[in-house]
Amino acid sequence: MKNLHKKGVGSLAYRDRWFLFDQILISYSLMPAKGVFFIEAKVFSPDFLKNKKGKYKGYPFRSEIHGGQLSGYSDHFPIYALMGKTK
Repeated sequence: MKNLHKKGVGSLAYRDRWFLFDQILISYSLMPAKGVFFIEAKVFSPDFLKNKKGKYKGYPFRSEIHGGQLSGYSDHFPIYALMGKTK
């Protein structure tokens, strides 16, 4: 996640600044003993999850702001991790 943030990738925007405090924790006991390995972490931010126009263009399409309903999804983009498994 730190590498993503250094590249300017975020999951939440506030006052024209991107933040990435969403995290994925992976237990070390899962990894080598079970043949599982980490590939990479990502922020899922397709166009349908973004505001299309206006002051917040490109920000996550919220379901609510200042008490008003926007019919959006969330104020954060989802995050995920790609994992692999050895045979």
